[in-house]
Amino acid sequence: MPENGGTLNLVVTLDAVSTREVQVQLDFSGTATADDYSVSATTVVIPAGSLSATVTVTAIDDSEVEGSEFVEVRMSNPINALADANSVASFTIDDDDQAGPSIVLNEVLYDPSNSGLLGDANGDGLYVQDEDEFIELLNTGSQPLDVSGWKVYDANALSSGTPRHVFPAGSVIPSGTALVLFGGGTPTGSFGGAVVQTTSTGAMNLNNAGDLLTITDAQDSVMITFDVAPYSDNPNESYTRSPDITGEFVQHSTVGSGTLLFSPGTRLDGSPF
Repeated sequence: MPENGGTLNLVVTLDAVSTREVQVQLDFSGTATADDYSVSATTVVIPAGSLSATVTVTAIDDSEVEGSEFVEVRMSNPINALADANSVASFTIDDDDQAGPSIVLNEVLYDPSNSGLLGDANGDGLYVQDEDEFIELLNTGSQPLDVSGWKVYDANALSSGTPRHVFPAGSVIPSGTALVLFGGGTPTGSFGGAVVQTTSTGAMNLNNAGDLLTITDAQDSVMITFDVAPYSDNPNESYTRSPDITGEFVQHSTVGSGTLLFSPGTRLDGSPF
């Protein structure tokens, strides 16, 4: 039965009408738990002169991704009757929840170094603060991830409802691959084979002194947020996860290869994902 609004009836039937009231207990087991369904009664009462009684099972909808779960029902402790020990009823609760996209924000450069080309994160031979800002997203799932129509905001853009970037049609991140979004410029380099884009507005406009990066999907559900406030106002380098993908955000030069200040599209040591 479906998790959302599903019900079914369990009918307990006697071999023949009894002159006495019959009771029997129903025992539930299986991969589903009491949080997954409710029952109208666990003790079935069949009045004298009746042949059967019905118990209703109702699925409980939730937001957890559980997959399909099964339930088995057996009878025990009969009163004024004998229960068939081999009689087993079973049913399945079909989960209606789907796992969200497997995507991780792995690196953020909101304050490129202003020391000449040390801040040239996009590799185009120029240092331009707004253009060299970038975010690195990694598809950690086993399937390609289509982010077409997803939106990127800073705090001001979110307040106004006008994104700094809308991922265009065909924006697909292969499994195990990064997408790097630069503020602008002409990104030059291999970037570890990452999908590379520049913002549709020419800047992400991330504020060093405190800002909130927000990424939503095409239906405007929030998928990722990054609060700049807890981090350094002027790091002059990126914040990256250490270790990649699963770690906490730290300043890149403290964990990267040599004195690298950023590693768009690659792991900390510059190797591809």
